[in-house]
Amino acid sequence: MFRMTNTFNVLSTLLLYAALLIALMLWSPWGEDFENVRQYHFYYLLAAAVIWLLGFKLFGGRFIRPKWKIPGKLIGYMMLSFIALILFGHYALIFIIGHQAIGGVGHYLICKNNNIDFWTCEPESKYLAVTEKWAKGSFDKENQKKEL
Repeated sequence: MFRMTNTFNVLSTLLLYAALLIALMLWSPWGEDFENVRQYHFYYLLAAAVIWLLGFKLFGGRFIRPKWKIPGKLIGYMMLSFIALILFGHYALIFIIGHQAIGGVGHYLICKNNNIDFWTCEPESKYLAVTEKWAKGSFDKENQKKEL
């Protein structure tokens, strides 16, 4: 049963990203001959990838389960960054840096409030329990501390 569900999740994620990519290609925000794509877009996308990878490496990316979600998160972030670049130009840098900065600050505050080392995410069992509750929408600090 688990393998079937996992296979379904992988296939549904691939289909979702394929549909998004096809929709993006049909929408064609970059113009017929790519006249809306500028050279700085590639530098900003490279910066977005480096920032995402640093955030992933430094702030608990190794705990993402299942592992097939990792490339999906990167592809989604890069796709949103590219669309923002095409639509808003240099202002997209606010999203590229701000999205990861807000995530880093949130990671720090959640770890600090639950007595977890934000660099190493130690103790790992406590970090996993807190992130599981956070993912389910349980944001109440007092209940989290009591339950842990």
